[in-house]
Amino acid sequence: MEDIVLRMPSADVAMVMQFASRMGWIVEKPSTVIDHFIKACNANPSNALSEEEIQAEVNAVRYGK
Repeated sequence: MEDIVLRMPSADVAMVMQFASRMGWIVEKPSTVIDHFIKACNANPSNALSEEEIQAEVNAVRYGK
């Protein structure tokens, strides 16, 4: 699989989501990706990241920084 970022008008989202579903694609919003990341960090405390590391990951995903 390959990840891409696609920005579109809100009015077109439903159509694209329906098409993606038919194609078997997975569509996730950046906030969903961040939620998965935070849950993964909390699931294994021995590999837990600091708040600064989590914020850096959030910034990278959400803001491309």
